[in-house]
Amino acid sequence: MSGAKIQINNSARFIGQSAIQMHGGIGITMEYRSGHYFKRLTMIESAFGDTDHHMRLLDQAGGLLEAA
Repeated sequence: MSGAKIQINNSARFIGQSAIQMHGGIGITMEYRSGHYFKRLTMIESAFGDTDHHMRLLDQAGGLLEAA
């Protein structure tokens, strides 16, 4: 489960940052949809534990293969 959450967090951050970069300054404003979605992706990333939290869980479990 932690491996999936880590991948989701990394993908969400990459997509959000790429959209903001592509659209420039307007992409951060709430009038533009990408700014709204970026803020939602940021909240999703922190829900149920952030990437660091899930990386620690995987480390304690002995890695991705051992956790399965």
